[in-house]
Amino acid sequence: MSGREALVLAVSACVAIACGPSSGDYPVERTTRRDAAPARDAGTDAGPFDGGPPDVPDEPLEDWDTTDAGALTGIFAVEVVIPAKVVVEVEARQLFRLRIVQRGRSLHLRTSPCRIHLPAVAGVAELSIPPALEATIHTKSVEDEGDFLSGEGPTDVELTPPPSVLVLGADLDDPLVDPLPTPEQPSRAVDEDGDGNPGVTVDAVVALCRQPEQAYLALRAVANLRATIDGVDTFAGDVTPELEWSILGYSHDCLAPAAELEIEILPGSTFTAIRVGAAEDLDDNGNVSCPEIAWAAVPLFGEAWR
Repeated sequence: MSGREALVLAVSACVAIACGPSSGDYPVERTTRRDAAPARDAGTDAGPFDGGPPDVPDEPLEDWDTTDAGALTGIFAVEVVIPAKVVVEVEARQLFRLRIVQRGRSLHLRTSPCRIHLPAVAGVAELSIPPALEATIHTKSVEDEGDFLSGEGPTDVELTPPPSVLVLGADLDDPLVDPLPTPEQPSRAVDEDGDGNPGVTVDAVVALCRQPEQAYLALRAVANLRATIDGVDTFAGDVTPELEWSILGYSHDCLAPAAELEIEILPGSTFTAIRVGAAEDLDDNGNVSCPEIAWAAVPLFGEAWR
């Protein structure tokens, strides 16, 4: 495997981790149009298509107390952009659903991964997320509650939530600090996507492998978000991401070089949060779920999501 092939596999492992009232009860200044260019489907690695909106599973809004909730309360689509380097520089993108209920300085948050943009080198290496892993990723939400605003604002205040930690393919007592399982010490490995292999599985098609192969991974991603809230419908800030993964095995030795790679997260990771509402609520159930946010990625955040 060439360095570029191994690079794509490593970075794809990185991005695989990776974050009351109806959504229409709060004013929304920026909305998408149903005739805007949509993504191909509502899956984890969705791409462009010429058809209409996807079928959306019925997912009700979280049953949270919203009494006396503040203006920042609502649902946001969040794009995270992470520059990274192994052999050459690449840019990873992740898409999340963020639910917020605000009362003064206090925020109740739930962050859920919705869509992942996997980098590829045409004719050299292409990676994809199997349906079982896609379903597993969609279950990985992080919920926090506390005084995460520097003032009651809700604008012109600093947002400093606690670190968001997501682990795939491992059962850890302390997800933030416990070591990931390894081939030598696999006791904490979990076949989380239920395919009979340790950890979680990523599909890989690379030039030096004669057929599609698979890598079995345990992964941990930590993200620290910081922002100045300058609007209740859109805000942006910096991300300090951390990444650790352990390759527990692979279907063929042609993927072995990827097990030795270490990814370098470059400075400059950022996030943008955009309120979503009725225009993205395709099934009109008062909730904007991950499939609906995935469908709206192109009109919300641009052509990079095609």
